[in-house]
Amino acid sequence: ESDQEKLVDEEEMEEVEEEEYDEDVDEYEDEEDEDEEDEEEDEEVEDEARVREVEVKDQKLTVRGDDGHEETPQPKIRLPKKKRKKVDEREQLYADVKESPPSGLEDYRLPQIDLLEASDDISYDEQLLEVRRKARILESTFRDFGFNIRVVEIETGPVIAQYEIELEAGLRLNKITGLADDLAIALRVPSVRIVAPIPGKNTVGIEVPNETRQVVRLRDVMEESDSRMAKMNIPVFLGKDVSGNPMVVDLAKMPHLLIAGRTGTGKSVCLNAIITSILMCCRPDEVRMLMIDPKMVELSGYGRLPHLMHPVIVDMKKAEAILAWAVEKMEERYTLLAKVGVRHINSFNALGRDEVLRRLEIEDGDDPKDVPDKLPFIVIVADEMADLMMTAGKDVEQHIIRIAQKSRAVGIHLILATQKPTVNVITGLIKSNLPARLSFQVASKTDSRVVLDENGADKLLGNGDMLFLWPGTSTLIRGQGTFLSDDEIDTVCAHCSMGEQNFVGELMNLKVDDGESGETSMEQIKNRDELYDSAIEVVIREGRGSCSLLQRCLGIGYGRAAKLIDFMAEDKIVGDYNGSKAREVLMTMPQWEQLQGLEPSDDHDDNVVTGRVAPSPAKKQVVPDEEEEEYEEEYEDDDEEYDENAEAEYEEEEDGEAEYEDEDEDEEEDEYEVAEGEDDEYEEEGDEEYEDYEEEEEYEDETV
Repeated sequence: ESDQEKLVDEEEMEEVEEEEYDEDVDEYEDEEDEDEEDEEEDEEVEDEARVREVEVKDQKLTVRGDDGHEETPQPKIRLPKKKRKKVDEREQLYADVKESPPSGLEDYRLPQIDLLEASDDISYDEQLLEVRRKARILESTFRDFGFNIRVVEIETGPVIAQYEIELEAGLRLNKITGLADDLAIALRVPSVRIVAPIPGKNTVGIEVPNETRQVVRLRDVMEESDSRMAKMNIPVFLGKDVSGNPMVVDLAKMPHLLIAGRTGTGKSVCLNAIITSILMCCRPDEVRMLMIDPKMVELSGYGRLPHLMHPVIVDMKKAEAILAWAVEKMEERYTLLAKVGVRHINSFNALGRDEVLRRLEIEDGDDPKDVPDKLPFIVIVADEMADLMMTAGKDVEQHIIRIAQKSRAVGIHLILATQKPTVNVITGLIKSNLPARLSFQVASKTDSRVVLDENGADKLLGNGDMLFLWPGTSTLIRGQGTFLSDDEIDTVCAHCSMGEQNFVGELMNLKVDDGESGETSMEQIKNRDELYDSAIEVVIREGRGSCSLLQRCLGIGYGRAAKLIDFMAEDKIVGDYNGSKAREVLMTMPQWEQLQGLEPSDDHDDNVVTGRVAPSPAKKQVVPDEEEEEYEEEYEDDDEEYDENAEAEYEEEEDGEAEYEDEDEDEEEDEYEVAEGEDDEYEEEGDEEYEDYEEEEEYEDETV
């Protein structure tokens, strides 16, 4: 009988829910029809006119069994807003762009939004029933743990619904945040994220996944953000947040973006959506792009775009050279802005060519061709940053840091993506200079803290579920990324490829520094040692590579001299190790002067004799007599013997210092015994002689 009573009660509750839902829909339709005639609504209704709102008024629903809270109002439900078809505004935007095409690109037209696919219609009926049911489950679960908590508002998005709860007085916040796993079990969902508190409100948000996921299309996001897009330099459409509002940001204001996420979570799709956003809104004369693709297949479809300054880069050594070129270009642009007297690239582009030439004090007859009319934005996209860091390492890190620190004002922006968010790839300096970060699902909490500085990314759902950290804030925004099919990408690229490609000549002729070529440069020489160039001059002048020679001429120790000789061997200035003999010199003085950028002098011969420099023709060669020859031979023998002893001592010093310490202790003991014997003799002779001896001994110690 009790089971039958429960079944009857459940059927009655279902009938009550269906009746309430029908009343909600009828009341919502009546409010929608009378919305245009009613002019005396509250300010809240006017502010929320863009949101479809279903609010049940003057109705009470018993959801608690205690005496203190018998009747509570139902929560306010905010559904995703309707699609606003603003075709006229979109067409007017394209018409304004087409009125004044720049020179050389008269035939280029931006892609129409019709090339993108639209999303399916949203079923609001099923969504209403689902969020009401989950709200009751949340309240009952909190009651089971002894908390009287009420759901006051629900915001639904394409994938996530946020339930705002109001805490009772005296309830600590950490007691609620610790129930995330228990709430996920009660709601039968993979994970639950608690936002405590919601920014700008005194409520706590509980983000719960929806049973049915809705696909967010790029076309929908663009149609809903036309007015915001028109005010941006480089609009980027990321997706929709938990309330269903479009997430559109300006890359020029971020000014760089870091994207992280494990394989299969939507990282590459997001990167394609960002590139397509730029293609849909920016002309080739407004934004130029450089793409680095270590995988060789992710960005290969964009190889025909007129926006590219260089073909898609798949060689990581060439990528390092491209980043070095970007640093030089950044410095050149800053120099130009300083001469013109402006602070930002937008101010320079607004001047016009005549005003720029006037500020540069260039006459009309001397109109230089290298002064640009406008400076385009440069966007550098790197698909896999981990491969780039492992190949080039510190050089790439330094280039990225310099660009991230200074390039905002001159219009150079970075978009870096990685599926390996570790401290070796995303170093502290890189992360501190990339404030805008976008994280999809990662493997662990450690990876989440590396990217976002807090946990949360490890609990995401995948397939486009993301957390976005806006620069300058510590608040994470959860959203669903835009989906873009391969057919849409191919269609947009085919339309954009109608324009002619215009690669930059200096990038095409850029030489890659190959470490195996054996060539050296002054930049490498300066980074070796502050005495490295002086040591090279000594070795070339004397015609032999000897450690003892550098010790005497430069006044340095054997260890430093040996390192300098090893550096010279790496740079092919001297030959390989030749036993006790001095190393052969492979470079002449004219070649060294040419490497320094100096004009070779005439008093040097191009040929180097093994062991000695060829005699200068300007000087008369003097034949030494027998005594000088004997002295020179004896000097060379001593020199070679000194080299052998010094190298042997250096090797023993590297193998271990224990033997030297024992020998030093024995020598100190012997010296101490001798000193004691001498002290006894001086005591017999008198105090004066002993004092003289102490002074002499102190002088000897200081000398040693």
